Amino acid sequence: MTLDELKGAVPKHSRGLINQRIVDVFNALELDEGEDFAEHYKQNFVSMSSIMKTGKFSTKDYINAVKYVSHKLLENSDIDAYHMTFPDRYNRLMNKWLEQGLAEDEIRGSKISPYVTAYKKTELVTKVLEQSLVPSRILNAPMFQDALNVQASLMYTARSEQVRSQAAESVMKYTMSPEVQKIELEIGIKGQDEILALRTEMHRLAEQQRGTIVSGTNTSLQIAEQKLLHDIVEDAEIIDA
Repeated sequence: MTLDELKGAVPKHSRGLINQRIVDVFNALELDEGEDFAEHYKQNFVSMSSIMKTGKFSTKDYINAVKYVSHKLLENSDIDAYHMTFPDRYNRLMNKWLEQGLAEDEIRGSKISPYVTAYKKTELVTKVLEQSLVPSRILNAPMFQDALNVQASLMYTARSEQVRSQAAESVMKYTMSPEVQKIELEIGIKGQDEILALRTEMHRLAEQQRGTIVSGTNTSLQIAEQKLLHDIVEDAEIIDA
């Protein structure tokens, strides 16, 4: 792979971060771990490259995190993925404890495993893992369509009118276009705002009338005989003016 080929594969916002060192990593992967893993890694590197745009993480750390997650996606265990991502680090830890007489399984389980857990929980690895997850709505799309088909069937064939009505409402709800849902949401929000404004105005008017009673300007009987709607409209016109 050449530098121009890799830059052409990633989104525009990440091209400035691509350099010859990253290209060398891809080419080394193909030699060390085979063409299949190199291609798998490249796809993950490109699809998750938006993480680099934040500028919070070094390119080296991003390369390692994608490599770790790529091995995880191939159903390797956490510790095996860590071993394949950081072979020198893994071997150094293994040799350290082997010299002290510990068995390999014990070293993996109690000595190296904590390092793996700590690495897996880092912010960068967590973000890369999140990018690799398939959204539930996509993963379960076939089940959603099956459920919708059942509701549609009930809408046409159920003996109970209530069941047909509920099924029809369900079908309408889940097949409604996003634009219509957005309009309904906006109407609901606007309606709540208008009610809140009316309550605020009613409270202000009540306080105003209470003040006139306290000051002796009006009596409670005079207040009771006033046309409330006229006052609200009149006050609103004054405010608008």
